Formats: sequence, C-alpha cells, structure tokens
Amino acid sequence: MLGLYSFGVAFVVLWPSPVDTDSRGLLNRILRELHERGVPSFVDYSFVEFAANIAMFVPLGFLLAVVLGPRRWWLAFFITIALSASIELYQFVALPHRYATVRDVVANSGGGALGALLAALVISLARIRRPPRPPRFPGPGDPTAHIRI
Repeated sequence: MLGLYSFGVAFVVLWPSPVDTDSRGLLNRILRELHERGVPSFVDYSFVEFAANIAMFVPLGFLLAVVLGPRRWWLAFFITIALSASIELYQFVALPHRYATVRDVVANSGGGALGALLAALVISLARIRRPPRPPRFPGPGDPTAHIRI
C-alpha cells in the first residue's frame, strides 16, 4: 500500500508542469461561487493549494508510521520532511515549469506529521484493545525447551 501511494505522490509532484494547470480556472470559478454563498474570502486558491499539500502527505505519514511500527513511528515525520525538501529541490533544479517553495515543504511536512500522529494513535489504541498474549511454554519439538529461566 505504501509503495502504491508513494507512486501516486511521485506522479503528481514530479510531473513536468503543475498538475492543476487545466483546472485552475474551474477552481477559481468554484471559489467565487462559494464566496458569494458565504465562504470566507481567505479560502482562496492559495489556501486550497496549501490544504491539498497537507492532505496529500497525511496518508504518506500514516503509512510510513505503520510500516515503521510502534517504536519508530516518529521517524515518519523526519522522513516526510526530507522527502518533501527533496521533491522541492528536484522541482527547482529539473522542472522549470514547477514552483518549488518552502511553503510546500511546510504543508507537506505538516501533513506527514498529522498522518504519523494519527497512526501512532491507532497503533496505541490497537495495543490497548488487544488481549495480552498467554505465556509461551516450550513444547516437545521446541528447540528452546532445554533452556531454563
């Protein structure tokens, strides 16, 4: 699952031109309509883009934390920061039609952190609800049967 999601993120962030180029006009029309209906004016294109960057990295942070497990879940936060900074650097160096910004690194890292925290919560709740394992007693075919504690 992590590999598949990572492939999807890579497809979006490494595309040679901004992926929202064709839909920008539509999004602005939708935002104008929403503003006429009472949505606050700070919800603009920049706000939506920032929120989308957060949303894109939440699942990544979550899946990384799950793969890393209950003892190392927190590494997902640092991995998403490094990944986001690497993506922005690549866009700056190799994709002239893309816009590399620190703001994107902040949004992506925030999304990764939210995902990792959510995973940590889920992991801890799963551990609380799971009944404790019964003690393991060595059986006749167990190679540790001769070890006495």
